[in-house]
Amino acid sequence: MSIDLLLQSIAHRFPVRDANLDGETLSGLALNHGVVLRSSFRHSDFTGAALTGMVFQNCDFSAACFAGASFEKCTFVKCRAGDSDWRGATFARSSFVESDLGRSNLSDTRFTQTTAMRCVLACCILRGATLSQSAIMDCELTDLVLDGATLLNAAITEADLRSAQLTGMRCDTILLSECDLSERDLRGLLLARANLSGAKLNRANLSGVDLSGSILAGASLLGADLSHATAVNTLFARADLRAARLRSTDLKQCIFLDARLDGCDLSGAKLGMTVFTRASANAVSFAGADMSYALMHHTKVDGSDFSGTRFLRTDFHCASTEGSLFLAKHGSVLQTVPERAVAELYDTTRVIPFNGGC
Repeated sequence: MSIDLLLQSIAHRFPVRDANLDGETLSGLALNHGVVLRSSFRHSDFTGAALTGMVFQNCDFSAACFAGASFEKCTFVKCRAGDSDWRGATFARSSFVESDLGRSNLSDTRFTQTTAMRCVLACCILRGATLSQSAIMDCELTDLVLDGATLLNAAITEADLRSAQLTGMRCDTILLSECDLSERDLRGLLLARANLSGAKLNRANLSGVDLSGSILAGASLLGADLSHATAVNTLFARADLRAARLRSTDLKQCIFLDARLDGCDLSGAKLGMTVFTRASANAVSFAGADMSYALMHHTKVDGSDFSGTRFLRTDFHCASTEGSLFLAKHGSVLQTVPERAVAELYDTTRVIPFNGGC
């Protein structure tokens, strides 16, 4: 098929099928509201092209060049585009579904309201790229390069990011739900207002990182280092922080509901108004921490160290403190209220009818 026939078919809304345009030059062309099926554009040149409302399905763009091209409301379904060049391209309200872009260069691209779902992005380069209100969901991201990228209100979900390059990545209000960042050095990243629910951060280095207002519900942070981090108003409900280091971390008004903190180091941490209700925090060091107005309801802190801890109406209602040290502590604590403890034994939603007979 010639380029002229391609343009005529698209202009008349005729679907293009089984076309072969390998190595053709389509640079600077405008392609609008067309459908292209099972066609090949290997090594073709789309530099500076403008595509609007285009749908490509089962097409081959291997080693094609899209540098500086623009895409608006375009869809790529089950396409092959390995080793392709997309540098400086812009995407708006577009989507890639089950497509392979492995080893492609997407440096300095801009994605707005664009989605990649179940795609292969292994070894792709997104250095300096900007993702705004965009999502990468359930994709293969081995050795992905995000150095210097900016992610604003963006999402990357269910991804293995252990080998991704993240140096200088800037993000605000990012969703990294169920991603694996185990053993990564994440120092220098701004993760304030990030959603890391269900993420794996085992033995990750988050020391000094800003996690303020973030969500780490159900996250795994086994042996992670959060020393000197800022995590004010952060949600750690049901998170696993066993053996994590949180020395001198700012954790004011955080919620550790049902979290596992056994063996943690929280010495010198700021824990004012923090909630530890029903958490397991055995053998934890709270030495020198500020626990003013903290809630320890039904918390297990057996064998923990509270030496030099500052208390101010810290509530230990029904907490288990067997074998814990309270040497040189300061301030006041609230102990178990017997009447409340008895009332909590009963489930008010369960009514047992009274039977007068025996």
